Amino acid sequence: MPASPIIAIVDDDPGVRGSIDSLVRSTGMTPCSFASAGELLAAGDEALACIVTDLHMPEMTGLELQAEMLRRGWAVPLIVMTAFPTDAAREQAMGAGARAFLTKPVDPDSLLDAIEAAIR
Repeated sequence: MPASPIIAIVDDDPGVRGSIDSLVRSTGMTPCSFASAGELLAAGDEALACIVTDLHMPEMTGLELQAEMLRRGWAVPLIVMTAFPTDAAREQAMGAGARAFLTKPVDPDSLLDAIEAAIR
């Protein structure tokens, strides 16, 4: 793993991606943003320390991304965020190995705590 952990940010909202990018960068970690799950999957998981993904996105949801990661054997810690949390989605994400399930708007300290716990 590089000296500066690479944190993938997957969200179809450019404002959210930009905010999380700035937050991650402010800690000395290296953000790598993707507008869709498909973009992340095409890029691959090499060198990623953690993935932060939105739950509800066009084309592929965060839960579908998680399932595809498992199918491909990716062992990268995953944090799921959503503005529309449900118990079922939380149980599915956490049951499949997500490290955290956070409600948007995400508290910056809670997100950083989740990222730091995931990359330990």
